[in-house]
Amino acid sequence: MKLLYSRILTTIAAAMMLAVPNSTFAQNKNIEQKKQEAGKLQKDIEFLDKQISDTRKQRQNTMAELKLLNKKVDTRKKLIDRLEEDIRRQSDEISGKTKALEVMNQRLDSLKTAYKKMILKAYRNRDSRKWFMYIIASDNVEQGYRRWVYLKRYSSSLSAMARQIKEDTEKIEGERSQLSHLQAEKIKDQKATAKEYNELKKDQNRSKAYANSLARQQNRYTQELKQKQQQAARLNKEIERLISQALESEKKKASSASSGGTSKTAASKTYAETPESAKLSGSFESNKGNIPWPVKKGMITEGFGSHPHPTIKGVMLPFNNGVNIATPKGSQVFSVFEGMVKQILVIPGYSNCILIEHGKFFTFYCKLGKVSVKNGQKVAQGTLLGTVDSNQDSPEIHFELWMGTQKQNPENWLKK
Repeated sequence: MKLLYSRILTTIAAAMMLAVPNSTFAQNKNIEQKKQEAGKLQKDIEFLDKQISDTRKQRQNTMAELKLLNKKVDTRKKLIDRLEEDIRRQSDEISGKTKALEVMNQRLDSLKTAYKKMILKAYRNRDSRKWFMYIIASDNVEQGYRRWVYLKRYSSSLSAMARQIKEDTEKIEGERSQLSHLQAEKIKDQKATAKEYNELKKDQNRSKAYANSLARQQNRYTQELKQKQQQAARLNKEIERLISQALESEKKKASSASSGGTSKTAASKTYAETPESAKLSGSFESNKGNIPWPVKKGMITEGFGSHPHPTIKGVMLPFNNGVNIATPKGSQVFSVFEGMVKQILVIPGYSNCILIEHGKFFTFYCKLGKVSVKNGQKVAQGTLLGTVDSNQDSPEIHFELWMGTQKQNPENWLKK
């Protein structure tokens, strides 16, 4: 009987270590994040569809439409990657849960077998006189006490095993339910992936047809590219002049606010700032990666740096000192941080432009139609600067961010 009891305790201990779900809290959090990313990509595709539709109403087969279409292709590829990653994760989790269920069922079977033996043993010895005789037949009081404790624990073990069997059965049912859910989710994602692949193929064919159509007008676009290069060069030269001018003005302020040797030190600095502007610079820099977007709704269709021309092979577009953000027609444009309007100017190809100073940092907003601020005006974060120029083939804002005379990639600063 003691040997049976020892085996029973071992079985209960094993049952208490039944497999738990594979997904930890961190894994669940990561999965949820991936789902949110996939959802955002889907919304980006819907947004681009709307932009393409609106652009087509203006004029068919334009360079702006091709740019949006290419961006849509890239976004759909990212969405497919996310879906395939999700399917791989689901396959691994299904495999893990299937193996865990096998182990859980085996342990539950062992527990039920042990419980059955205990019940049969108790049934055969159900006459209370046998138990009583077992105790009084002890050699001494100490042995009698141990036998009494043993019988008491035997009864408790029966109750504990019954509870454990019930709990483990419920756990297994829960795991089976989760497994079914995962399998259904995997099938759903596989269907979604197949659909996205079909849509991707359509978009790629359409993009190729657009590019071929536009390539036949190469002379026209070569001329447009030359014009765009001139406009970009003028924009870059102008903004560099304005920033240098603003920095020189800041140096003079810092020098006049200082005395003796301090003045010389201030003048030798790359950025000679007053205490007020230094505080603003620090505040701006501490918000890197959390700066709000200049428009409420939009997505970047041309990033920072050099990019190949969509139709003229081997030719690069002018270096983009900022980012181009596609946004719905008539969208409002807002200041991304507190500061002061340093200059409002008009540049061909970029419409109205606004330069705002934030200490040693500067933000530059172009392709505005209506302007709602004035030179020298102090602005807060979220101040309305104007609206996007509606005369463009595809409404967008050109946005730049500078630290002194060093251009920055706005994507590293804007809120993700």
